[in-house]
Amino acid sequence: MDNSPESPTPASPPSATGSKPPSSRRLIWMRLLALIILALAIALAAWWMTHRPGAPKRAPSDAPVPSVEVVTVSHTASAPTLEGYGRVIADRQTTVSTRVSGQLAPFPEGIEAGREVRANQLLASLDQLDYQLALRQAEADLATAEASLASEKGEQIRAASEYKTFGRNLPAAQKALVLREPQLKSAQAAVDSARASRDQARLNLERTEIRAPYDGLISERLVGEGSDLNAFTDLLTLVATDRFWVRLNLPQADMEWLSTHARDGQGTPVLLSSKAWPEGQHRRGEVWSVLPSLEDNGLLTQVMVAVEDPLALDVSEEARASTPALRLGDVVEATLTPQRTASLIELPVSALRSGQQVWVLTEDGYLEKRAVGVRHLGNDTLLIAGGLSDGERVIVSALSNVEAGMALRARGDAPTPTTRTPDTKAADDKTTAGDKSTATVEQDTATGDKSATVADKSATTTGSDS
Repeated sequence: MDNSPESPTPASPPSATGSKPPSSRRLIWMRLLALIILALAIALAAWWMTHRPGAPKRAPSDAPVPSVEVVTVSHTASAPTLEGYGRVIADRQTTVSTRVSGQLAPFPEGIEAGREVRANQLLASLDQLDYQLALRQAEADLATAEASLASEKGEQIRAASEYKTFGRNLPAAQKALVLREPQLKSAQAAVDSARASRDQARLNLERTEIRAPYDGLISERLVGEGSDLNAFTDLLTLVATDRFWVRLNLPQADMEWLSTHARDGQGTPVLLSSKAWPEGQHRRGEVWSVLPSLEDNGLLTQVMVAVEDPLALDVSEEARASTPALRLGDVVEATLTPQRTASLIELPVSALRSGQQVWVLTEDGYLEKRAVGVRHLGNDTLLIAGGLSDGERVIVSALSNVEAGMALRARGDAPTPTTRTPDTKAADDKTTAGDKSTATVEQDTATGDKSATVADKSATTTGSDS
């Protein structure tokens, strides 16, 4: 057995043909295959990039012009329609009282709350017996005084005759005594006093009958029959029916439009309506006067509107069915129509913009912001005193992103060819530039793909050589 160390086996020399080991050839083929796949992928990507459907280039187009509602303005005789609310109050409301004391007799028939009475109609009466006796006593006293006066006149005649017979000259004071002048004056005063007592007794008797001071409506009875009443005891309340007032509260600025009956002879007509009345029914009134004081909050002016025959008592039976009656304390809506005198421009409220401006559509189709002078601003319309000319078109449509000079057209007009605005042209140029940039990117991508393909071929050749 050979214990000598084994020497390393020498590597086999390469074959004469110069071939490489199988593992090296397999690695080379795998690298070559990977390069081929990579080259095919790059070629496919390059083909897709060069043949993909590109975004269509937008042709320059004109921007659409919005259409708006317009109103052609003109100066006309105008006045605002004023609106307000008011409460119905009585023209005259009286508490009827007794003037003398006594027992209240039964009320006459028909004297009850809600009934109509005429002027001088008997409302109530007191027991008259005591007053009749007092009148008779006063008349007797007057007769006695008149008899005493007649007797004294006879004595004066006798005294005058005696004075003349004796022919004595006396001082004036003594002469008056001799002629009984003081006695005559006393008798005359007694007659006057008795006559006054008789007249007072007669008046007290008349006052036992309480009569209506005017045409009216009984609002309330305050006492019952048979009551013992003192003087000045309230019996009932009476409301005049010939006229009611409606006290309106209006802004101070509205006063310039109103005419009053008290100042101008004819007041502004007023149309009254109430939610309690059937639909379509109303009453008419007239502005009578303006009160000197403001309402409780101190913000509104009080205007008095007169309504004749407020309870519709004097209308025909046919008209009464369609003529509502005003009731005291009712709240009514008033529409006042002043006389149209001022030369103004009337527009809907929607035409007014912030800052007391309107938008005008010029003749060449552009928006212009115009400052105007507003004379009156109502709920639905406004009146303009200055800033506009006849024939101009005012925009009443709502618009967003409004700029002066923007192109518009009136709704209803035939569309007209529009011109490209500078903003639209810039946008189109930007789009075109973007499309060109895309084409440049695609070209660069194709160039890069070609470079990658050449590089891959070079790598493949190098791998094969190695």
